[in-house]
Amino acid sequence: MGLFRPVWQSEIEEEIRRNGIRLLERRGLDSRAATAALDHTLAQMNSAFPDARLSTRRWRRHLAAMSNHPKDRHVLAAAVGASASHVVTENTRHFPLHARPPGLVVQKAQPFLRDRLDRQPQLVLAAASAMTGRNRRPPHTEELAGQLIASERLPVFGAELLAAVRRRAR
Repeated sequence: MGLFRPVWQSEIEEEIRRNGIRLLERRGLDSRAATAALDHTLAQMNSAFPDARLSTRRWRRHLAAMSNHPKDRHVLAAAVGASASHVVTENTRHFPLHARPPGLVVQKAQPFLRDRLDRQPQLVLAAASAMTGRNRRPPHTEELAGQLIASERLPVFGAELLAAVRRRAR
């Protein structure tokens, strides 16, 4: 689609899995159900973006040069190894400006997505439609926007996406 190319590596996947399971357990799922849900999510991520997983050789060599927070050096090393323009994370404090390569932007998900919607609304709408269309019983893009509005991290983006969907429908 051309909006962005997600990249992750095995340590990032493991963090997503570990933290996601913990979050789902706090929300009331038992350990087995939480693990199954996260395994499904990771499988979906890798299916939707088959070229997103960065090989170890592409990022590991950059690890020693990273000066950001030690727990997130692997993230910055992956960004460098992939020649990424952005790191999208809710934990921006682990990526201070002085520790980033020149030109690398570190942003939370909501401002990143809002910027994409503002700059390329037709591509974002097409991507959202394609995403919902991959499911067996796909929700419409309006339903996806409603889910984002109800989410903890993307309510403003969800509202803006819904407004864009409704403008397009007129």
